[in-house]
Amino acid sequence: MLMKKRYIMSYDDNQYGAIVARDGDETMVQVDDGEMTPVNFRPVMSGKAISIRFGGRLHLIHLSNADGNGSVKATIDGRPVSLTVMDELRAQALESLGDVAGSGTIAADIPGLVVQIKVTMGQVVHKGEPVIVVEAMKMQNELAASISGTVIEIPVSEGDSVNPGDVLVIIEPEPGV
Repeated sequence: MLMKKRYIMSYDDNQYGAIVARDGDETMVQVDDGEMTPVNFRPVMSGKAISIRFGGRLHLIHLSNADGNGSVKATIDGRPVSLTVMDELRAQALESLGDVAGSGTIAADIPGLVVQIKVTMGQVVHKGEPVIVVEAMKMQNELAASISGTVIEIPVSEGDSVNPGDVLVIIEPEPGV
């Protein structure tokens, strides 16, 4: 039975999408809009890492848990990378948002409770700066600005319950971005 999983990976300040498809013992990988390519991999280091041959090169990948939102700490060939693992449904939902996903609109990923709003209306924020904290499944998740700009809307308040897709903060990009 064919099983597919979609991944998003940030590497050297660039973002890449990948689809991993498995059918029995065969594994294929597609990076961005490239071709589905067969890969060979095997667990190494007592299962703590995998060795993968992709694109004619051998890579060592080590993964460890980072948070409850799908983000994973990883190293590829010894270089740290940010990896977010998404299932097909979540990836499709993000795709349906189109430009909104990269526009500065921060939305809830999973049901939760707004526990802290770290910004105010009109505040200038920088990409990566924490803006809101949402508690989900007894874990506090600090969400950061995806762009630099000015906070133009905060449609939630501390103590509000939120559902997946609910808008939490909207940041207007700084001019020229």
